This record gives sequence, C-alpha cells and structure tokens, in this order.
Amino acid sequence: MPDPTTPLPAIGARCWRDQISPETGATVINLAADSSDADPMVELTYVEGGSGWWPLSTLVFEQS
Repeated sequence: MPDPTTPLPAIGARCWRDQISPETGATVINLAADSSDADPMVELTYVEGGSGWWPLSTLVFEQS
C-alpha cells in the first residue's frame, strides 16, 4: 500500500508494472477520480499497445 503522504503520479509519468517485467514500460494516462482510496487506481497505456487500470502499489515509477 502506498504511503498516504505520497502524491499521485502526474499524467505522462513513466512507470513499470512490477508484476509483469521491469523491461515492460507504460505511461500514466488517467488517475482514479476518488483519491481517498487506500490504493488508488492508475490507468496506463502500455509500450506493447493497449491500456489498463493498475493499483498504484503495483507500479514502479521512473525517478526524475
């Protein structure tokens, strides 16, 4: 579960779905409207095509 003080990622942020592969990247395209959720949902567009929703706790974000 993410730290509640950690801000949600920005639209366009790069990340990896740690349950799949660190080599399979994705980009944030949408955030769940209800940010009070304990594990907010993030919509991604995948490098290999398509999109889907993932819990924030399952994602690893690119460090800036």
